[in-house]
Amino acid sequence: MRIDVLGVGEAFDPAFENSSVVVTADGYRLMIDCGATVPGLLMRKFPDPDAIDAMYFTHMHPDHVFGLVPVMLNWRDDGRSKPLHIVATAAVRNHLEKIMELGFAGLGSAWPFEIIWHGVPETTEIGPFKTKFARSDHSVQNNAILLRFDNKGFAYSGDGNVTADTAALFTGADLVFQETYLPKHDLRHAAHCDLETILQLASDMPGARFWLYHIKRDARREIAEILRENEQVRLAVPGEVIEIR
Repeated sequence: MRIDVLGVGEAFDPAFENSSVVVTADGYRLMIDCGATVPGLLMRKFPDPDAIDAMYFTHMHPDHVFGLVPVMLNWRDDGRSKPLHIVATAAVRNHLEKIMELGFAGLGSAWPFEIIWHGVPETTEIGPFKTKFARSDHSVQNNAILLRFDNKGFAYSGDGNVTADTAALFTGADLVFQETYLPKHDLRHAAHCDLETILQLASDMPGARFWLYHIKRDARREIAEILRENEQVRLAVPGEVIEIR
């Protein structure tokens, strides 16, 4: 299983694009989240309009979904031919369909390639991946995802605090990408996770690695310093490629 890290930033980070990854196994590529600042990263890394087989959206906030229409318009212009599978809850699907309707206004009545929808949490397979979902504690419904392939697991949290369900989900992962907004819990940002929570979770899961993303822009340096000698928990780096074997 291969993970291409596109962006790692929080919603308004001027230095880092919105968080997004592409997970590949057996030649199949699944993109997770596509925020407003992600399309350029995707097009540079995967210029072929048929490169991405499926997309999963953790929740409906702009920094996770507003890049969808620019990406789809680019694929249309570049001649995409294969269907696009989109995995989302019913609420996120409704949100995405409205965005697509607005974004495609004046350009025709339908997308020139097929869109196939898959629901959450009932989808148990997408391409070669076995899938499971668990809800985090966020300001809107957010579902972390676990992808399993060839006895290896990759989990992506989306946004929100760790819950008993997401912690249980992560036990099936060799690598966990976890949103970590602040070093310590702050009631003003109660809908986001903090480093202290992740360090405790990591101590309970010594076999898993944790890569942190969506860090508040003025907290990044402090979190990096805390983790400077930590081999289990580290910051995700935009553009890096990770192989889980």
